[in-house]
Amino acid sequence: MDLPRLRANFLAPPKPSARQVIEPYGSYTKPLWCILVENIMTPKFVNFSSLILLLILAGCMKSKKEVKEYGFIMQNSDSSSVSVHISDFNSYGDFLQRLQDITCDDSIPRVVLESDKKTKHIYPLEYCDNAPFFHPRFRNTFFVQKDRIVKNECLVEYHDLKYSLNANFENFGKDPDLAESPDKVLFIFEIYENQGIEGIENHLEIITESYDSLRTKNGLKILFWPKIDVITEPEHKN
Repeated sequence: MDLPRLRANFLAPPKPSARQVIEPYGSYTKPLWCILVENIMTPKFVNFSSLILLLILAGCMKSKKEVKEYGFIMQNSDSSSVSVHISDFNSYGDFLQRLQDITCDDSIPRVVLESDKKTKHIYPLEYCDNAPFFHPRFRNTFFVQKDRIVKNECLVEYHDLKYSLNANFENFGKDPDLAESPDKVLFIFEIYENQGIEGIENHLEIITESYDSLRTKNGLKILFWPKIDVITEPEHKN
């Protein structure tokens, strides 16, 4: 027996198998996949990965905003609508002119309200003409002025609007001071054309929030008109 060779074989390190976790030893190096697994399973790496995942999910949730639509919505509204932002105009008259130009161009104006969590699209009733095409009845109409909402020539407090709106939706012609039917309930903005656009978005927010609180299937009809003072001639005595 060759004793020197036997002793050398006995003292030599065993060759590791593929399943063994190989520590650096001589010319052997730990496989890369083992190093990655060990690092991934450390508490520090797990906490860091969880934080990154939460940040990604939070970013996705933040970027996704709810979109709500109101008004005269047609089947092809998305393809033929033109967005209008009230803040882009200096006067109410300029805003009205833009709505009319869009309507006369066979398109649908879409008034856009933006907030951090929600986008509102309002499709107003519009006409391609310089004058209103009908005479609204007081019992059916909420008139929105620069700083107030009026119904039957009486002030409607903002916190009472949802109750008044619901009463008109459910009246069905019974009370002569309320709407004849839900389809005829209408909000008309009446503001002088030379006035600014301040307050319009706030009124639209109040109206849409009041409407949403009812969770009704009735439509929300909104129309923008110029305010015109009606001058009556005095009666002549004979």
